[in-house]
Amino acid sequence: AIKGIGVTYATTTMGADHTAGYTIAPEIAGVGGKVDPMSVEGKADLSLTFQAATAFIDSTGYCLFIAFPILDIPEGWEGMAESVAGVMGMDISGADVVAIGKEVLKIERLFNERAGFTKEDDRLPEFMRHEPLPPHNTVWDVPDEVLDQVYAWVHE
Repeated sequence: AIKGIGVTYATTTMGADHTAGYTIAPEIAGVGGKVDPMSVEGKADLSLTFQAATAFIDSTGYCLFIAFPILDIPEGWEGMAESVAGVMGMDISGADVVAIGKEVLKIERLFNERAGFTKEDDRLPEFMRHEPLPPHNTVWDVPDEVLDQVYAWVHE
């Protein structure tokens, strides 16, 4: 079980969606860095960062396929932010991308809460904790507390 994408599947505001925070990029493909896909360490932050970046990209109208190149090209984030700033008349930089994406996610999360969803809905099916998944024969062992960290900031 690849932990980062599992955290994304469990916590995304739209339900399990691989395009909502594709942590496979660094976990498997080594795009935008390389992290251990089997480790739980840091996966709440990884998933949130990817979800926020994706929310920003989605809100611009850009195709999500730009994500891989902008992760691997040092000027990628800045170039994307610069193009959005130019079109929208905003003063933003690459550093603002995640912050703006988090605002989008906050609105979506608050909408879901008002619709009756709770942190109990941010869980993967129980059988995944017991049935090993090939080819690594691992189970979903990410504690619920880690999942709860992803959106804990919404009410801070």
